[in-house]
Amino acid sequence: MLSAVVTISNSSKKHFCERLIGSEEVDMALKLFAIIVCVSILATEGYASTNTQQDLSYRDRGNRFEGVKRPQVGSYDIELLSALVDYKDKSQGVPPSIKVSFFLKDSSKPFLVARELDVQYYYWMDRVYGQNWQNDSLNHFVWPTAEVIQQLKGIQSVYDLGILVRLNNQSPTKEEIVAPVILYTDTIPSAITGYLFTFKTNGPSRLACQIYKEGNDSPLFTQNFARVWGGQPKTVQWSSANVEDGWYRLVISGSFRNNNDPIDKVVRFYHKRTIR
Repeated sequence: MLSAVVTISNSSKKHFCERLIGSEEVDMALKLFAIIVCVSILATEGYASTNTQQDLSYRDRGNRFEGVKRPQVGSYDIELLSALVDYKDKSQGVPPSIKVSFFLKDSSKPFLVARELDVQYYYWMDRVYGQNWQNDSLNHFVWPTAEVIQQLKGIQSVYDLGILVRLNNQSPTKEEIVAPVILYTDTIPSAITGYLFTFKTNGPSRLACQIYKEGNDSPLFTQNFARVWGGQPKTVQWSSANVEDGWYRLVISGSFRNNNDPIDKVVRFYHKRTIR
C-alpha cells in the first residue's frame, strides 16, 4: 500500500489520498500512517508550486531584471508603451529567445523595457546591465523566454509585448527621446520603412497624432483617434519609406472626453533607413 502512495501519478495524488484515508477496508494504524504520508506529499507539492510562482517574480536574472511585478498604483494621463520598427519576421508563437536591436545616433544612455500591451500578468523586463552600448551603431540585446515568458501562457507571441528604449531617462515624461526597436526572432531587416508607436491614456479621450521632421512645422503624417478607451493600447503606424535620415517627432494632442482636460505628449526619435 505504501508503494502505491509513493508511485502514483502527480495528477492523481490528492484523489488517491482522499480515497485511501476514507476507506473502511484499511485498519486504523495503516490509515494514520497513510495520513502522515499523504500530508507530506501534498505539502511538498504546495511548496514546489509556491517556489515556481516565486521564480516568476520580478528579480535580477543575470543581465536584466525580469518577471511578474505587483500591479502599479496610479497612472499617467498618457503613456508611451512601445516604439518599434514596423517589421515582423516569419516566426510565430514564443521562440526560445527574444532579440531586439536599436540604433543609437549619439552617446545617449539607453533604458530598455519590455512589457505586455494588454496586461494579464504585469510582466516586466528592464534594468538591463553589463552591455557595451555603442553610439552611431546598431546595438543588440537578447534574453531567453524559458525562465518567465513561456510560463505565462497568455503571452502567445513576442508581438504581445511592447518594447521601448528611452534615452537618458528611464521614467515616462511629457517629452521623451526614444530609439525605435527592431523586434525579431530570426532575421533582422536591411532597411527601416516604418514605425509603430503604441500608447495608452488613463481615461476615455480623443487624440490627434502628427509626425514632423525636426525644424519643420508642417506635418508629414496625421492619424486621428476619435475615441480612445482608458487603458486600451492604440498604435500610430507611420510609413517612413520615402523620408530622409534625421530626427523626427511624434506630437500627440487632444483631451479627455469626460472633462476636456488637455492631453499632450511629444516623442522624438532618429530615423535611419539603412541599418546594415
